[in-house]
Amino acid sequence: MSQTESSDPVISCVLNGHREGALIYPTIRSAKRTIEHTRSAGVATELVAVLDRADQQTSIIVERELKDYGRVLHVDHGDLGLARNRGVAHSRGKYIGFLDGDDLWCREWIVDAYELCSKHEKDVIVHPEHNIYFGDDSAHTLQHIDMESPEFEFEYLLRQNYWTALSFAAKSTYRQIPFRRNDIENGFGFEDWTWNVETIRNGFLHKTAKGTSHFIRRGKQQESLLNNTNRGRSVPRVLDVYSQWRAA
Repeated sequence: MSQTESSDPVISCVLNGHREGALIYPTIRSAKRTIEHTRSAGVATELVAVLDRADQQTSIIVERELKDYGRVLHVDHGDLGLARNRGVAHSRGKYIGFLDGDDLWCREWIVDAYELCSKHEKDVIVHPEHNIYFGDDSAHTLQHIDMESPEFEFEYLLRQNYWTALSFAAKSTYRQIPFRRNDIENGFGFEDWTWNVETIRNGFLHKTAKGTSHFIRRGKQQESLLNNTNRGRSVPRVLDVYSQWRAA
């Protein structure tokens, strides 16, 4: 076992799973490839999988694929935001990067995000430069905006989310601003959108790692969180935060 595998991790990669079934195979391969690239750069990195009410197939695959490689937590939240918070609580690294159970990282993502995050003077949250959406007829590419770009407008966040929850930041950031529980029955969702606004309100800077991409699978199962959120016409919890921002 190499030094980067056996020593205390600098980075914890948190993989959130649910009912992906066989779709989680390429996600695990992507995570391992990225982790091995990070370790080869001399940065100790661990993999923590958090399975929230996972079905049997998903649980069996993850347990088998991560045996002697990563840790697996089984939780009963029924909420992706709370499952991410649990991953934070059980991670040993100083930094954390999130990956959902049917999405993919580019190989350089963690190394580049770590370099940007660890060297910046401010507390920053790092996102990939591009999201590449695939898996259905609406395949497309989305460029993430850096807060230090002249194109960034805070007010845009009232209309549309700038970044997904597959971010990279210091563990202390996720502990200071945990993800909120979704309350779709009462019309509140988009925990990532809400979290993005709350972190900005608390002084965090959202940056993009140039040349990096995440690959986001579309055409997901009918009972996915995004589909349920959209069917319920849910909104993020951002208006109260926006009022505080404008009054500051």
